[in-house]
Parts: sequence; C-alpha cells; structure tokens
Amino acid sequence: WDVVYASHQFHEVTMYYPMRMVRTRTHKYLLNLAHPLEYPSASDLWGSEMWQGVLKRGDTMMGSRPVKAFLHRPKEELYDLTSDPHELKNLAGDPAQAKVLEELRTKLHDWRKRTNDPWLVKDQHE
Repeated sequence: WDVVYASHQFHEVTMYYPMRMVRTRTHKYLLNLAHPLEYPSASDLWGSEMWQGVLKRGDTMMGSRPVKAFLHRPKEELYDLTSDPHELKNLAGDPAQAKVLEELRTKLHDWRKRTNDPWLVKDQHE
C-alpha cells in the first residue's frame, strides 16, 4: 500500500488517548488529539517489572527515547521513515519539512472527513 491510515481511541476504558495517523512509504504523521494529557499506560504495562523499574530508578531514557517524550506527546509528530526508521526525530516543527507536513495533514483531514471522524468537531474550535 502507498498510504495507510489508523485511528486509536483507548487501550482500556480508563486509558483514553485519541490519535489519528497517516503513513506513506517514506513518512509517518500522527495527530495526538489529547496531546495536553499524559500518555496513558495500560494496566498490564503499568504493573510490569520493566515499567515499575523505570519509575523506581527514575530512568530518564527507555532505550533511545526519553521517558518524558513517551509520556508527553506533542500535538503533531512527523517522521522520515527512510532516514529515521525508529521514529526518534520529530520533524513536525522543521521548516524544511513544511511541504510534507502539509501534504500529510491534508491526507489525514480528508480521510477523517470521509470516515466521519467524531473528533472533527474539535478542529472547529482550535
């Protein structure tokens, strides 16, 4: 496929975090609709030895990702999957990526309209 879309609402009923995504062969764009909220962890992950160890030790990194970046997502994320397959560098604020960002924003918005995404109402108020 040349384009893939995804929609996420929550993992468990108490783990609310709506997201929308579009991925092409070269880029991935995520729209975090509840970005002011901390990214929730499912109870099975929260209770795992790994996550509890991160919390108890006060780890600042999980592999190559900062714990803070995992928990606090920006409104938009853009990744160049060719040069950054592990999605470590968010390019959404990079002026050199403005054209790609706008193309993917448009693709995602059009898909959300076609699928009657209930979260479109939020766009009218931002």
